[in-house]
Amino acid sequence: MFVVSKLLSIVSRTSFQAPVSAPGGLYDTFVRYNIRNHFPRPSERKRIKVHGWKKRMSTPGGQRVIMRRILKGSYVYTH
Repeated sequence: MFVVSKLLSIVSRTSFQAPVSAPGGLYDTFVRYNIRNHFPRPSERKRIKVHGWKKRMSTPGGQRVIMRRILKGSYVYTH
């Protein structure tokens, strides 16, 4: 009986709490990272190495590119 009352108290406490919102910011960005299958096949590794998130964030110019795309409202920031 104690276990049931404890379980009901936990359920009642959690059901009436406000939902926790997900953290926002740069961690919720959409980045293209899927390898595409085109013919003739382009160099997908080179595309990601040159235009990818890690490369953009590693240089001040790349950070400016990402910030410009964020301010523009683009859905995809990098490849």
